[in-house]
Amino acid sequence: MALKIVLPLGEKDDVKNLVFTILSEEYPLKIIELTNFIKKRYGKSVTFQGVRKALMQLVESGVILKEDNEFSINKQWVQESKSFLDKLYLNLSNEKKKNPKIDSIGGEVSIFTFDSVNEMMRAWEDLSDVWFKNFKKGQYSVNCYQAAHSWEILLHPDIEAKLMGQAKQKGIKSYILCTENTPLDRSIVKFHDKLGVKMVIVPSSSNFDKSHYIGTYGNLIIQAKYPDEIVKKLDQFFKKNTNLEDLDLAELSKLVNTKVQVKMTVIKNLEMAKQINASILNQIE
Repeated sequence: MALKIVLPLGEKDDVKNLVFTILSEEYPLKIIELTNFIKKRYGKSVTFQGVRKALMQLVESGVILKEDNEFSINKQWVQESKSFLDKLYLNLSNEKKKNPKIDSIGGEVSIFTFDSVNEMMRAWEDLSDVWFKNFKKGQYSVNCYQAAHSWEILLHPDIEAKLMGQAKQKGIKSYILCTENTPLDRSIVKFHDKLGVKMVIVPSSSNFDKSHYIGTYGNLIIQAKYPDEIVKKLDQFFKKNTNLEDLDLAELSKLVNTKVQVKMTVIKNLEMAKQINASILNQIE
Protein backbone atom coordinates (compact mmCIF):
# COMPACT_ATOMS: atom_id res chain seq x y z
CA MET A 1 0.00 0.00 0.00
CA ALA A 2 1.42 3.39 -1.03
CA LEU A 3 1.82 5.98 1.69
CA LYS A 4 -0.21 9.13 1.09
CA ILE A 5 1.06 12.22 2.84
CA VAL A 6 -1.46 14.82 3.92
CA LEU A 7 -0.16 18.25 4.87
CA PRO A 8 -1.95 20.59 7.24
CA LEU A 9 -2.81 22.83 4.28
CA GLY A 10 -6.54 22.23 4.09
CA GLU A 11 -8.70 19.24 3.18
CA LYS A 12 -6.94 16.04 2.14
CA ASP A 13 -8.07 16.53 -1.48
CA ASP A 14 -6.94 20.16 -1.50
CA VAL A 15 -4.83 20.89 -4.59
CA LYS A 16 -1.76 21.72 -2.46
CA ASN A 17 -1.94 18.38 -0.67
CA LEU A 18 -2.45 16.50 -3.92
CA VAL A 19 0.49 18.26 -5.55
CA PHE A 20 2.72 17.43 -2.57
CA THR A 21 1.61 13.77 -2.51
CA ILE A 22 2.30 13.35 -6.23
CA LEU A 23 5.73 15.02 -6.02
CA SER A 24 6.66 12.78 -3.09
CA GLU A 25 6.40 9.81 -5.47
CA GLU A 26 7.31 11.22 -8.91
CA TYR A 27 9.52 14.23 -9.66
CA PRO A 28 10.37 16.60 -11.17
CA LEU A 29 7.13 17.38 -12.96
CA LYS A 30 5.77 20.27 -15.03
CA ILE A 31 2.49 22.01 -14.25
CA ILE A 32 0.65 20.29 -17.10
CA GLU A 33 1.90 16.89 -15.92
CA LEU A 34 0.71 17.59 -12.37
CA THR A 35 -2.66 18.77 -13.69
CA ASN A 36 -3.12 15.53 -15.65
CA PHE A 37 -2.06 13.42 -12.65
CA ILE A 38 -4.63 15.10 -10.42
CA LYS A 39 -7.40 14.63 -12.98
CA LYS A 40 -6.63 11.00 -13.85
CA ARG A 41 -5.37 9.62 -10.51
CA TYR A 42 -7.70 11.44 -8.15
CA GLY A 43 -10.62 12.23 -10.45
CA LYS A 44 -10.57 15.86 -9.36
CA SER A 45 -11.56 18.59 -11.79
CA VAL A 46 -8.74 21.16 -11.74
CA THR A 47 -7.48 23.81 -14.12
CA PHE A 48 -3.94 24.54 -15.19
CA GLN A 49 -4.25 27.93 -13.50
CA GLY A 50 -5.48 26.35 -10.25
CA VAL A 51 -2.53 23.95 -10.09
CA ARG A 52 -0.11 26.75 -10.93
CA LYS A 53 -1.51 28.91 -8.12
CA ALA A 54 -1.13 26.08 -5.60
CA LEU A 55 2.44 25.42 -6.76
CA MET A 56 3.45 29.07 -6.49
CA GLN A 57 2.12 29.20 -2.92
CA LEU A 58 4.14 26.09 -2.02
CA VAL A 59 7.24 27.55 -3.70
CA GLU A 60 6.80 30.79 -1.77
CA SER A 61 6.55 28.87 1.53
CA GLY A 62 9.70 26.88 0.73
CA VAL A 63 8.01 23.48 0.45
CA ILE A 64 8.51 23.12 -3.32
CA LEU A 65 11.48 24.04 -5.51
CA LYS A 66 11.15 25.27 -9.09
CA GLU A 67 13.96 24.58 -11.55
CA ASP A 68 13.34 25.77 -15.09
CA ASN A 69 9.71 24.73 -15.65
CA GLU A 70 9.77 21.68 -13.37
CA PHE A 71 8.87 21.26 -9.71
CA SER A 72 10.06 18.99 -6.90
CA ILE A 73 9.93 18.89 -3.09
CA ASN A 74 12.56 21.02 -1.33
CA LYS A 75 14.94 18.59 0.43
CA GLN A 76 16.03 21.26 2.90
CA TRP A 77 12.39 21.78 3.92
CA VAL A 78 12.06 18.02 4.45
CA GLN A 79 15.16 17.94 6.66
CA GLU A 80 14.01 20.90 8.74
CA SER A 81 10.54 19.38 9.09
CA LYS A 82 12.02 16.07 10.22
CA SER A 83 14.07 17.83 12.89
CA PHE A 84 10.97 19.66 14.12
CA LEU A 85 8.88 16.48 14.21
CA ASP A 86 11.62 14.61 16.07
CA LYS A 87 11.62 17.29 18.76
CA LEU A 88 7.82 17.31 18.84
CA TYR A 89 7.80 13.53 19.30
CA LEU A 90 10.24 13.86 22.21
CA ASN A 91 8.07 16.48 23.88
CA LEU A 92 4.88 14.44 23.47
CA SER A 93 6.30 11.07 24.49
CA ASN A 94 8.47 11.95 27.48
CA GLU A 95 7.63 11.01 31.06
CA LYS A 96 7.69 14.09 33.28
CA LYS A 97 8.15 14.05 37.02
CA LYS A 98 9.45 16.25 39.80
CA ASN A 99 12.73 15.24 41.33
CA PRO A 100 12.46 15.55 45.14
CA LYS A 101 16.14 16.46 45.39
CA ILE A 102 15.71 19.65 43.40
CA ASP A 103 12.13 20.65 44.24
CA SER A 104 13.45 23.41 46.48
CA ILE A 105 15.13 25.14 43.53
CA GLY A 106 12.40 24.44 41.03
CA GLY A 107 13.99 21.79 38.86
CA GLU A 108 11.94 19.89 36.27
CA VAL A 109 13.04 16.46 35.10
CA SER A 110 12.04 14.84 31.81
CA ILE A 111 12.95 11.24 30.95
CA PHE A 112 13.12 9.94 27.38
CA THR A 113 13.53 6.29 26.38
CA PHE A 114 15.34 5.22 23.18
CA ASP A 115 16.04 1.95 21.41
CA SER A 116 19.78 2.50 20.93
CA VAL A 117 22.64 4.67 22.10
CA ASN A 118 22.91 6.32 18.70
CA GLU A 119 19.21 7.21 18.64
CA MET A 120 19.65 8.78 22.06
CA MET A 121 22.73 10.72 20.93
CA ARG A 122 20.95 12.16 17.90
CA ALA A 123 18.20 13.48 20.17
CA TRP A 124 20.89 14.85 22.50
CA GLU A 125 22.52 16.68 19.59
CA ASP A 126 19.15 18.07 18.49
CA LEU A 127 18.45 19.45 21.97
CA SER A 128 21.89 21.02 22.25
CA ASP A 129 21.55 22.45 18.74
CA VAL A 130 18.39 24.28 19.83
CA TRP A 131 20.30 25.85 22.73
CA PHE A 132 23.27 26.89 20.60
CA LYS A 133 20.99 28.43 17.96
CA ASN A 134 18.88 30.35 20.49
CA PHE A 135 21.78 31.48 22.69
CA LYS A 136 21.76 35.23 23.28
CA LYS A 137 24.61 37.46 24.40
CA GLY A 138 24.58 37.92 28.16
CA GLN A 139 23.25 34.45 28.94
CA TYR A 140 25.25 31.92 30.97
CA SER A 141 27.91 30.89 28.45
CA VAL A 142 29.65 27.77 29.75
CA ASN A 143 29.07 24.39 28.09
CA CYS A 144 30.62 21.28 29.69
CA TYR A 145 30.48 17.64 28.64
CA GLN A 146 31.82 14.59 30.49
CA ALA A 147 32.11 11.24 28.74
CA ALA A 148 34.13 8.06 28.90
CA HIS A 149 34.64 8.26 25.12
CA SER A 150 33.60 11.09 22.79
CA TRP A 151 32.57 8.56 20.13
CA GLU A 152 29.88 10.77 18.55
CA ILE A 153 32.54 12.94 16.89
CA LEU A 154 33.60 9.85 14.92
CA LEU A 155 30.14 8.99 13.56
CA HIS A 156 28.64 12.49 13.38
CA PRO A 157 31.64 14.75 12.59
CA ASP A 158 29.56 17.18 10.52
CA ILE A 159 26.94 17.61 13.26
CA GLU A 160 29.52 18.00 16.03
CA ALA A 161 31.57 20.47 13.97
CA LYS A 162 28.40 22.49 13.36
CA LEU A 163 27.57 22.55 17.09
CA MET A 164 31.07 23.54 18.10
CA GLY A 165 31.16 26.15 15.32
CA GLN A 166 28.05 27.76 16.78
CA ALA A 167 29.65 27.77 20.23
CA LYS A 168 32.78 29.51 18.96
CA GLN A 169 30.78 32.02 16.92
CA LYS A 170 28.63 33.03 19.90
CA GLY A 171 31.43 33.20 22.44
CA ILE A 172 30.38 30.10 24.38
CA LYS A 173 33.20 28.42 26.28
CA SER A 174 33.06 24.66 25.66
CA TYR A 175 34.92 22.01 27.63
CA ILE A 176 35.05 18.22 27.42
CA LEU A 177 36.27 15.93 30.19
CA CYS A 178 37.19 12.44 28.94
CA THR A 179 37.51 9.76 31.62
CA GLU A 180 39.30 7.13 29.49
CA ASN A 181 42.82 7.35 28.12
CA THR A 182 43.38 5.34 24.94
CA PRO A 183 45.40 6.45 21.88
CA LEU A 184 42.09 7.01 20.06
CA ASP A 185 40.80 9.23 22.89
CA ARG A 186 44.01 11.26 22.65
CA SER A 187 43.54 11.65 18.89
CA ILE A 188 40.03 12.95 19.49
CA VAL A 189 41.48 15.55 21.86
CA LYS A 190 43.50 16.96 18.94
CA PHE A 191 40.43 16.84 16.71
CA HIS A 192 38.40 18.89 19.20
CA ASP A 193 41.27 21.32 19.64
CA LYS A 194 40.95 22.20 15.94
CA LEU A 195 37.28 22.99 16.57
CA GLY A 196 38.19 25.37 19.40
CA VAL A 197 37.02 23.05 22.18
CA LYS A 198 39.22 22.36 25.20
CA MET A 199 39.17 18.61 25.81
CA VAL A 200 41.16 17.12 28.67
CA ILE A 201 41.70 13.49 29.62
CA VAL A 202 41.40 12.68 33.31
CA PRO A 203 41.37 8.87 33.63
CA SER A 204 38.96 7.33 36.09
CA SER A 205 38.43 3.74 37.18
CA SER A 206 34.99 4.53 38.55
CA ASN A 207 32.15 2.49 37.05
CA PHE A 208 29.99 5.60 37.32
CA ASP A 209 32.38 7.62 35.14
CA LYS A 210 32.51 4.81 32.57
CA SER A 211 28.75 4.57 32.12
CA HIS A 212 27.36 8.06 32.83
CA TYR A 213 27.55 10.77 30.17
CA ILE A 214 26.51 14.32 31.08
CA GLY A 215 26.41 17.70 29.35
CA THR A 216 25.26 21.21 30.29
CA TYR A 217 23.73 23.78 27.95
CA GLY A 218 22.80 26.94 29.84
CA ASN A 219 20.12 25.89 32.33
CA LEU A 220 19.73 22.55 30.57
CA ILE A 221 21.41 19.38 31.86
CA ILE A 222 21.38 16.26 29.69
CA GLN A 223 22.58 12.94 31.04
CA ALA A 224 22.41 9.27 30.11
CA LYS A 225 23.53 5.99 31.61
CA TYR A 226 24.92 3.61 29.02
CA PRO A 227 24.01 -0.09 29.40
CA ASP A 228 26.89 -2.20 30.75
CA GLU A 229 27.17 -4.21 27.53
CA ILE A 230 27.62 -1.02 25.48
CA VAL A 231 30.18 0.37 27.95
CA LYS A 232 32.24 -2.81 27.62
CA LYS A 233 32.07 -2.90 23.82
CA LEU A 234 32.94 0.80 23.50
CA ASP A 235 36.00 0.27 25.68
CA GLN A 236 37.06 -2.67 23.49
CA PHE A 237 36.54 -0.61 20.33
CA PHE A 238 38.63 2.30 21.59
CA LYS A 239 41.43 0.02 22.72
CA LYS A 240 41.47 -1.89 19.42
CA ASN A 241 41.30 1.14 17.10
CA THR A 242 44.38 3.20 17.87
CA ASN A 243 44.13 6.10 15.40
CA LEU A 244 41.66 8.11 13.35
CA GLU A 245 43.03 6.97 10.00
CA ASP A 246 42.29 3.23 10.36
CA LEU A 247 38.96 3.30 12.16
CA ASP A 248 36.40 0.57 11.61
CA LEU A 249 33.42 2.95 11.53
CA ALA A 250 31.09 0.16 10.42
CA GLU A 251 31.84 -1.68 13.65
CA LEU A 252 31.26 1.46 15.72
CA SER A 253 27.98 2.15 13.92
CA LYS A 254 26.78 -1.40 14.55
CA LEU A 255 27.77 -1.11 18.20
CA VAL A 256 25.93 2.13 18.99
CA ASN A 257 22.90 1.10 16.93
CA THR A 258 22.51 -2.14 18.89
CA LYS A 259 18.89 -2.54 20.00
CA VAL A 260 19.00 -1.77 23.69
CA GLN A 261 16.91 0.47 25.93
CA VAL A 262 18.63 3.72 26.86
CA LYS A 263 17.16 6.47 29.02
CA MET A 264 18.12 10.11 28.64
CA THR A 265 17.31 12.52 31.47
CA VAL A 266 16.87 16.23 30.82
CA ILE A 267 16.85 18.67 33.75
CA LYS A 268 16.12 22.38 33.56
CA ASN A 269 18.00 23.95 36.45
CA LEU A 270 20.64 26.66 36.14
CA GLU A 271 22.06 26.30 39.66
CA MET A 272 22.54 22.58 39.22
CA ALA A 273 24.17 23.14 35.80
CA LYS A 274 26.63 25.59 37.39
CA GLN A 275 27.49 23.04 40.10
CA ILE A 276 28.14 20.34 37.50
CA ASN A 277 30.29 22.73 35.46
CA ALA A 278 32.30 23.67 38.54
CA SER A 279 32.96 19.98 39.26
CA ILE A 280 34.10 19.33 35.67
CA LEU A 281 36.19 22.49 35.41
CA ASN A 282 37.94 21.74 38.71
CA GLN A 283 39.26 18.55 37.09
CA ILE A 284 40.16 20.22 33.79
CA GLU A 285 41.86 23.42 34.92
